[in-house]
Amino acid sequence: IEKCAGFIIGTPTLAGHAPTQIQTALGIVLSTAAKSKLAGVFGSFGWSGEAIDLVENKLKDAGYRIGFEPIRAKFKPTAATIYECKEAGTDFAQALVRSQKLRAPKPQLTGGSDRTEQAVGRLVGSLCVVSAKRGDLTSAMLASWVSQATFNPPGVTISVAKDRSIEALMYAGDKFVLNILAEGRQLRKYFMKNFAPGEDRFAGVETVEASNGCPVLTEALAYLECEVISRMECGDHWVVYAAVENGHLLKNDGVTAVHYRKSGSHY
Repeated sequence: IEKCAGFIIGTPTLAGHAPTQIQTALGIVLSTAAKSKLAGVFGSFGWSGEAIDLVENKLKDAGYRIGFEPIRAKFKPTAATIYECKEAGTDFAQALVRSQKLRAPKPQLTGGSDRTEQAVGRLVGSLCVVSAKRGDLTSAMLASWVSQATFNPPGVTISVAKDRSIEALMYAGDKFVLNILAEGRQLRKYFMKNFAPGEDRFAGVETVEASNGCPVLTEALAYLECEVISRMECGDHWVVYAAVENGHLLKNDGVTAVHYRKSGSHY
C-alpha cells in the first residue's frame, strides 16, 4: 500500500462477517496509506450492502480522494457489472498515470527524437467511431488509427490502446460497426468526452441498429459492419483485423473527417 499510487477495496458477500473484515482492512489502509493516494470501492452483498457505504464514508472522512462511484452487485454480478468494473479500473489506472506524469519532470528530448516524433505525426487517419456490442454490453470509442487492410475479403485494421475498455469486446468472432465521420466537430467532440463507468455512450446521439446488432450513428458519413478475425499485440496497442460484412453510405455529398497531429507521441 505504501508503494502504490492508489488502491481499491472490495467488500465480500458474507452476511454477519463482513463488518469485522472490513474494519480490519480499513485499519491497515488508514495506518499505512498516505492521504494523497487515490481510492476506490466495489463489492457484492446479500442483504443491505452497508459495508460498501461504510468503506466509502471512512475513506472520505480520512481525506482520501475517491476515483470512481462505488460499484454494487447483489449476490452474483452480471456481465454488465463486470464490464463496468473493467471500465472503472481502466479510468482509475489512467488517472494514476496522469497524476504520475504531472509529478515527474519532463525528459529532455534530443533533436533527433523530436524530429522523429514530428515526422510520425504527419501520418493522418480517418476519424471514426467504433461501436461494439456483445450480449447486453455496448461500448464505443473515437478512433483515428484505422485503415483498409485487404481487398478480398474486404477488411480493415483498427489500433486500440491496451488501456481502452472496449478492447474486451474486440476478440475474434466479436461484431462491431465502424462509423466513418463526416467533416464537422459535433460527433467528434461528443465522443472525446470522458464517460463514467457504465454510462451509456449513445445517450446523447441518434442511432439505429445495424444488422449485426451494433449501434449506427445516423449522422455519420458511412458505416461498415465488421467481424473481428484476429488481433495482434503491438507495443501499447492491439491491432485488430476485421472483415467487412456489410456497409452503407449515409451521406452522398459528405467529406471524410481526418485527424491531423503535430506529434507522433500522442493522438
